[in-house]
Amino acid sequence: MARREWLADEGACQVAALATCLGFAPDNLQRPLFLDTETTGLSGGTGTVAFLIGLAWREGGGLRLVQFFLSDFNQEDALLWAVGQYVQQAGVLVSYNGRTFDWPLLQTRLVMRRIAPSWPSPPHLDLLTLARRIFKPRLPDCALQTIEQAVLDLHRTEDLPGTLIPSRYFAWLRHGDERLLEPVFVHNRQDVLSMALLLARFESMLDGSEELEPLDRFGRARFFESRGMTSQAVEEYRRLWRQSRGARAVPFTARGAIGLRLARLLRRRGMWMEAREVLEECWQTQVFPYPAAIELAKLLEHQARDLDGARRVVGDALRLLAIAVVPNPQWQADLEQRVRRLDRRLDTRARPVLGLTG
Repeated sequence: MARREWLADEGACQVAALATCLGFAPDNLQRPLFLDTETTGLSGGTGTVAFLIGLAWREGGGLRLVQFFLSDFNQEDALLWAVGQYVQQAGVLVSYNGRTFDWPLLQTRLVMRRIAPSWPSPPHLDLLTLARRIFKPRLPDCALQTIEQAVLDLHRTEDLPGTLIPSRYFAWLRHGDERLLEPVFVHNRQDVLSMALLLARFESMLDGSEELEPLDRFGRARFFESRGMTSQAVEEYRRLWRQSRGARAVPFTARGAIGLRLARLLRRRGMWMEAREVLEECWQTQVFPYPAAIELAKLLEHQARDLDGARRVVGDALRLLAIAVVPNPQWQADLEQRVRRLDRRLDTRARPVLGLTG
C-alpha cells in the first residue's frame, strides 16, 4: 500500500553553500531523497520493523511524496524492494537522525529478509548533525519538532507523539480501524516535508544570504570551524566578538565561548598578538575566567616568552578558583600543573651560571 502526493516547492534547489561546506557533489545534492520511517519499536534491534516509510524527492518544480505502508508482515520484502528503487536513484540520502537509526534499521531488515542484491549506499546527509552544530547554543535540544518551532516557525497541531506510534500500529493490526493510523501518516508526512524545508534553510544560512541572530551566527561559526573552514570561522567570530561590546550584545556566557574560540584559532594561525588581546579581555572581565587564564598562560609562556606574566595569571586564577562556589577539579589540576612547570622554568632561569675561572 502506498500514498502519493505532489506539493509545490518553489526555489528550493540552491545547494552551492551546502556542497562547499559539506563536501558533497552539487549534482548529487540537487537530487536529494528525504527519508523517514515509523517503526514497531523506538530502540532498534533485529526485531524492529519499519511499517511506514516516507520518501520525498524533487520533481517538476515541486516535491513528490510517497508513503509505503506495511499492511501485513508478509509484505515486507515487497516494501523494501519498492523503497530500494528510489534509493538507487538518489544523489544524496537526507534524513534526521537517520544515520544512527533509520538507515541502519533498514539495512538490518535487508539482511534479516535475505534480500539480494542489497541497496546501494548513496552519500548520507543527516540533518541532525548539522542542526546540533548550528542551533545547540540557543536551543534546549535539537529534536525535529524543536527545530520546526524555533527555526522554521512551524507548529504542529494535535501531532501524535512518536512514543505512541508503535502501539497505534499494533492496535490497527488487531482491530483494523483506519482511524488509528491516520495520525501516524500525518506525523510521518510532516517529518519528511520538514526535512526539505530545513535543507533549504541551511543553504540560506551557510551562504550568508540570511541575517541571523547572534547565537545562530555563533553556531554557524562553530560549524565552519568544525569543517576546517578557518578563515570563515575567524571572520564570523571576530564580528561576533566586536558586536558583543555593543547594544546587541550576545549572552555573557556565549561571549566567553566566542572569545576563547577566536583566540585559539588566531593563535593557531600565528596571530598571537590579537589572540592575546582577546584573552586578556576575557580574563579581565571574568568571562570564562579559568579557561581564559589557561589559554592566556599558554600564550604568554610559549609565544610571548613571558614566564613571569604566565605565572602571575595562573596564580591569580588559582586564588580565584579557591573561593569559587562550584569547584572544578579539571581546571584546578591544569592550573596547579602549570604553576609547577612555570616555577621550575623560573627557578632554572634564576640560577647563576657557573663558569671556570683561570
